[in-house]
Amino acid sequence: MSLRNGLRLALVLFLLFPFLFLVTQFGVSEVPDAGELLWAFKNSLWQASFSAVFSLMFGFWAALGLLSFQNSGRVKWRSILDILCLLPNFLPPLFILLSVLSVIEPFPMGIAGIVIVHTVMNFGLVAVLLAGIIENKLGGMIELAYVEGATRWQFLSKGLFPALQKDLLLLGLFIFVICFGSFAVPLIVGGGKGTTIEVLIYEKIRLSSNWGGAVLLALLQSVFIFTLSFVVSQGRTASRAKRTQMNLLKSPSGVFVVAAISFVYLYGYFEGVISGLAMTSTFYELQSTLIWNFVGSVVLGLTVGLLCYISLLWIAYCWPKQWFEKFLSGYVAPSTSLACFSLLILGPNEGFYPFIKIPFALVLLNLNALVRMGWSGELQALQSQMTVAYAMGASPAQIFKTILFPQLSERAGILAGIAAIWACGDFAVSRILAHHDLSIAMMTETLMSGYRLNQAMVLSTLIIVAGILCFVLCVGGSRVLRRKFTA
Repeated sequence: MSLRNGLRLALVLFLLFPFLFLVTQFGVSEVPDAGELLWAFKNSLWQASFSAVFSLMFGFWAALGLLSFQNSGRVKWRSILDILCLLPNFLPPLFILLSVLSVIEPFPMGIAGIVIVHTVMNFGLVAVLLAGIIENKLGGMIELAYVEGATRWQFLSKGLFPALQKDLLLLGLFIFVICFGSFAVPLIVGGGKGTTIEVLIYEKIRLSSNWGGAVLLALLQSVFIFTLSFVVSQGRTASRAKRTQMNLLKSPSGVFVVAAISFVYLYGYFEGVISGLAMTSTFYELQSTLIWNFVGSVVLGLTVGLLCYISLLWIAYCWPKQWFEKFLSGYVAPSTSLACFSLLILGPNEGFYPFIKIPFALVLLNLNALVRMGWSGELQALQSQMTVAYAMGASPAQIFKTILFPQLSERAGILAGIAAIWACGDFAVSRILAHHDLSIAMMTETLMSGYRLNQAMVLSTLIIVAGILCFVLCVGGSRVLRRKFTA
């Protein structure tokens, strides 16, 4: 077996580790109660469906607002709106949860609450993707319809929606998949009536130690999500083409949607921070704990960033291979609960071991998201250069050193930095794998559980500091490595 085939196989086994390990340890010895399974599946289905529908509705409306800022003099405002749209999706869920819980009182726990949080988190991603698709696929058609005197409704009903039917379906399925496998949001705001399959797996292991039933639930959920993910992976979002006039579609009210939803989570967060500053005296006795947990957040973030950077370059070195590409495009991360509990029973959990297990769990759960956030596109863009190099007799190591690494190192550093930010804000994975608070995010979640939201918001500002520090170090480190190894 060649080195690259061995590395491909090792990565596949790592990504499938929770299933392989738990099936060999516990098997599928017990069929879960059909009523319980259907109830949890129904909750997962409803919350994911409504989340996808509302994300598409508000995202489409917001996309029309983004299309209003195409002129050269408005590009700066378009960039600001894009950032506002994408911010909830890139921030750890903890921030959106804190903001929405502080603004909406009383907050509707259950499926309604899950849908609200998921919609706030994902509408902006839909808006940015839809705006790019419309500009790329329908720019010329929109200009022609405008010149011919078509009304907006005529173009929407007879031009845009029929032309984008497949894109809207794939985008809706993409959001559905994200929400169906969500764990952190249903865990906090699901309540007793919003138990999803992911939360049910957690409860079966944590409360009743029913490993066989949990493994079967996770397998069923993964097969369902994998099938949808494979369908979604067949759709390719094209890159943005030249700018065209969007007078027929642009809508200032879409900007209001972006501003209103952004106001909800930004105002809610900063208002909570200001209110919480009046209670800073309660943190004096926790100064020592705060320092150590801040260090713990940075250590976790940097470890996850480093592992993700290595993993992304690992994938680049193993690229291309048809079966490997298909596996990564269709692969879906295992159940969060299942992955974490498989690591929990593997070896000791005291001392420094959580700082090893938590990063590996986060890499296992987030790597496929990083691949889909542009990494596979970057590799496909370099495919022609790799083909020419192979034709000229270059070895895989030479191609990686002279072609791939110089062009991909900085991009890998950015994606690793994003993963580090997510790691700094993680509380769900850490809560399973650590028996006490060892990061700022865990301390924040403890305060949230005690309904001390304002104090939790003040504490969460340290997560921002730790996340920015980790992101800067990841990006800076990737640039240094690129210059050092390409000099």
